[in-house]
Amino acid sequence: MKKYSEKHINELSKKELEKLAGQGQLIDVRTEEEYELAHIKGATLHPVDKIESFNKDKNKIYYIHCKSGNRSAKASEYLAKQGYDVVNLDGGYNAYEEQNNNHDRQEENINVEIKTERKQLNYSGLQCPGPIVNISKEVKNIGVGDQIEVTVTDPGFLSDIKSWVKQTGHTLVKLDESNNGINAIIQKENLKDLEVNHTAKGTTIVLFSGELDKAVAAMIIANGARAAGRDVTIFFTFWGLNALKKEQTVNIKKKGIAKMFDLMLPKTSVRMPLSKMNMFGLGNIMMRYVMKKKNVDSLPSLINQAIEQDIKLIACTMSMDVMGIQKEELRDEVEYGGVGTYIGDTENANHNLFI
Repeated sequence: MKKYSEKHINELSKKELEKLAGQGQLIDVRTEEEYELAHIKGATLHPVDKIESFNKDKNKIYYIHCKSGNRSAKASEYLAKQGYDVVNLDGGYNAYEEQNNNHDRQEENINVEIKTERKQLNYSGLQCPGPIVNISKEVKNIGVGDQIEVTVTDPGFLSDIKSWVKQTGHTLVKLDESNNGINAIIQKENLKDLEVNHTAKGTTIVLFSGELDKAVAAMIIANGARAAGRDVTIFFTFWGLNALKKEQTVNIKKKGIAKMFDLMLPKTSVRMPLSKMNMFGLGNIMMRYVMKKKNVDSLPSLINQAIEQDIKLIACTMSMDVMGIQKEELRDEVEYGGVGTYIGDTENANHNLFI
């Protein structure tokens, strides 16, 4: 067995890590989605769940990292047993980002002037993905080189806005956190450049679940991905079709099996059960109450956002036929198709999720 050692990732400078990456020695064992959001420049992606396929030159030392150090430790132990010299970088990308983030921001934006004439927006109290979705809309309505300033209280925004500007190509001019929330100034960049950057980058989601919490999670991911400039398609199949039902109950006469399904299925999307602690519908009421109190968008509101952002919503016609669901029961903006339609969209996607 070859040598297996451990270092904290910040024992190596950013320059040293990028040099190792350039030599093919820095291995990122996180997921593809984590890598897409942010990674050390030049790092080689090799997810830990595919570590058995690792096949590189055994005469080199490989530096393995993940998000915090747990997955990289497992990967390092496995590779050492296979005869590799490895160093597990404890602390992972989280520690690297915390140490290098402020420096990176200053380096990238040091020459960008904060303009006195900028639109100021307050999104205090608005939860994810609300701030990012609204910023995306506002940026579309300003000119190249113009700036907006936003105030957000959602703590996740501190990380979200950094990922958003990286994906869209806009400039994060300033980012501050205080007791009053997070303040950010964003400058719009040239749309032509953005179109080139986002060619063939999409997200596709299969929503199979008919449970409220899972449907909400799917729509939050979808809206966030669209706000970041991705083309998004959601394929609703079987129980997931309930999420597309109109907010007002549509009474349609049904017979046989279709009528039995109609009696068992929720009439509208807001009545979908929870995956845990549903308690004969009481859990649903409690969840919607908490979401409203915490300013988290409801499922219908999230679907409205998706429609406004031109997210493609496809209802599986086969599932509709099996379950006796008719077009009149679903939202007017829904498209209809089969698995072939969905597979066609996956060709231009590098995020494919099944919920």
